[in-house]
Amino acid sequence: MLDPSNNLLVQANPPFRYLKQFNSEEFAKKASCRDRLRQSDTRWFPGDYLSSVFARELCERQALPFKEVLESFEFFACVRNRIRSKSIADLCCGHGLVGILFAMFDRDVEDVCLLDKVRPPSFDLILAAAQAVAPWTEAKIRYVEAPLKRALDHLDSGTAILGVHACGAKTDQCIAHAISLRGTVALLPCCRQHRLHPAPECLKNVLGADVAIDVDRTYRMHAEGYRVRWDYISPSITEMNRVLIGRPQPQIDPTPDTPAVASASQ
Repeated sequence: MLDPSNNLLVQANPPFRYLKQFNSEEFAKKASCRDRLRQSDTRWFPGDYLSSVFARELCERQALPFKEVLESFEFFACVRNRIRSKSIADLCCGHGLVGILFAMFDRDVEDVCLLDKVRPPSFDLILAAAQAVAPWTEAKIRYVEAPLKRALDHLDSGTAILGVHACGAKTDQCIAHAISLRGTVALLPCCRQHRLHPAPECLKNVLGADVAIDVDRTYRMHAEGYRVRWDYISPSITEMNRVLIGRPQPQIDPTPDTPAVASASQ
C-alpha cells in the first residue's frame, strides 16, 4: 500500500503553496526568520486573500515567530486535501495555528482538538486574530491541556491526527494514536532520536538516520493498512521539511470459505 509515486527522489524543494509571494528571492530570505512578528511585517503579506488578511492580523498582535506562520500555513496547504475528517486533532500543538487553519478554511471540519500539556499565551492571540477575520472559527476549537499519552481520552474514532510540533519519539506516539483511531495522520517530523529509534542500524548507516527513521515509520503504518505518502514544504522555512501522510485503507472482512453448518438440533 505504499504510494508508488513517492520515493527518495521526490522533489524536496517545492514552491510555497499558500504564501506564494515567498517564492521570490527577496521574500524567501525572510522565510526562516525566527524573530517574533512585528506590526511592520504586514508588508510581507499583501493582498485580499483570507490567508493574507489573517497573517496581517497575526502581525498586528505580534502573536508568534515569523517562521512559525510560514511553517504552519505551508504544512496546512500540503496536507489539507488529504485530510478528510470532520474531526481534527493537532497534538503537541503549542500555539495551535495549524488546527486553527483547518477550522478557518475547511468548512467540512466540525471539531478541532488542540492538545498540549500547557496552553501558551500565543494561542489566545492567534484565536483572537482568527475571530477578527473568520468569526466561524472559534466555535470549532477546543484546547485540551493534557499529556500526549492521554490524547485518546479526548478523541473519537476516525479523528485525523496532526503532528507538526511532535518532536522526536512524540511523532511515533502520534502514529500510534492515529492507528488506534483508524484516522488519517499528517506529520512534520523533527528532532529525530538517531540512536534511540528502533529503525534498523543498517538503514541508518546507508540512508542516513533521518531518512531511515521515516522509512521505518512508513513501513509501520503500511503494516497497519495505511497508504503512505511523502511530501515536503519549502526548505527555506526549515531543513526538516519532510511531511509524512498516512491514510487508512478500508478494511474488508474475510468471506467464509464454507457455508454455515446447520444446527445439530434441527
